[in-house]
Amino acid sequence: MRLDADAAVEYLEARGRVPEGARPVAEPLGGGVSNDVFRVSWDDDAVVLKQPLPDLAVADDWPADVGRVHNEAAAARVYAAVLDDRGMDGVAVPAVRFEDHEEHVIGISSAPESARMWKSDLLDGTVDPGIAATVGEFLAAAHDYAADDGDLEEAFGNYVPFEQLRLDPYHRTVAERHPDLAPAIEREIERIRSTRSTLVHGDYSPKNVLVDDTDRRPHLWLLDFEVAHWGDPAFDVAFMLNHLFIKSVYLADRRDEYVSAAEAFWEAYRDTVETTPIDETDVVRELGVLMLARVDGKSPVEYVEQVETKETLRALARRILTGDVGTVAELASIVREEVDGR
Repeated sequence: MRLDADAAVEYLEARGRVPEGARPVAEPLGGGVSNDVFRVSWDDDAVVLKQPLPDLAVADDWPADVGRVHNEAAAARVYAAVLDDRGMDGVAVPAVRFEDHEEHVIGISSAPESARMWKSDLLDGTVDPGIAATVGEFLAAAHDYAADDGDLEEAFGNYVPFEQLRLDPYHRTVAERHPDLAPAIEREIERIRSTRSTLVHGDYSPKNVLVDDTDRRPHLWLLDFEVAHWGDPAFDVAFMLNHLFIKSVYLADRRDEYVSAAEAFWEAYRDTVETTPIDETDVVRELGVLMLARVDGKSPVEYVEQVETKETLRALARRILTGDVGTVAELASIVREEVDGR
C-alpha cells in the first residue's frame, strides 16, 4: 500500500484512529525526496502520516530501506526526552502517536498550521541568529544526553540508513565524480565511520526546523529523524553549517547575515556541549565534502541553479579539502573571499 491523500484518510478510518462522525481532510506536505507525508485533520485534531519511499525521488538511482521510518519514531522519543531533561520549553519534537510495522507508516503529532520552514525564511532573506543559536544549543544538548548511553548505542547501532542516505549518495558519489579529490573524501569517510560516540540526527538542516512566531510556545519544532544513528557528532554540526554557508553564497548580497547565523549556531553549540566535544577541523573538513555533495551528489540543493553559484561552491569545497582551513572563522573568511571575487 502506498498512501495518497484519499488513502491516508481511509487508512486512519480503517484502523479506528478517527472519531466516529468526524470528517477528516488530508493534504500532502513537503516530504522532501524520501517520504510521502500527509496531514490529516478533523475538528480540533490532526495527525501527520509518514511513509518512506523505497526509491528516493531524485534523478539518480537511490534505493533505501523503508524500515528507516521506525528508526525515526525511536529517535523522536529520544529527542523528546532531551527536551524534558533540559527544560527547553521553546522547542518541540512531534509526539509519536502510532507505528505500523506492516505498512511502514508512522503517525506523529502536527505542528501548528502557522508554523513554517526555517529554510523558507532564510531563502526569503529573513535571517535570525537567535534561531540559529537555539538550534545549536539543542543539538549540543542532544549529543550530550545520548553520549555514553549503552542502551541508545545498541538501539541506534544500525548504520544502514546513514550509509544509504548519506555516505553513498553524498560522499562516495562525489568521490567518483571528482576523482582528484577522492583520497581526501575517502579519508573523511573512514574518519566518520570510525567515530561512534553519540546519537546523530543525520539530517539536521533548516528544512527540518519549523518556526512559529505567534505568541504560543513552543516556537521551534525539530523534525525528520530517519537518518538517526550512533555516530559522529561533527557530522550534524557540519550538515547545518553547510546549509547556512551555501545560502551565504546563493544570496550573496546578504552574505554577512548568513555567515553571522552560521557563526551563532557554531558558537552556541561549542559553548553548550560538555561530554561530546568535537574537533573543529573535523567539522570543517566534513563540511567541505557536504558542500561539494550538494552541488554534484545525488541530492543537489534545488535552489542553486546558476552556473556561477555552483562554481563558487565547488571552489570553496576544493579549498577546504585541499587546504589547511581548520576553523569555522577561517571558513567564514574564505566564503567572503570567494563571494567577493565573483
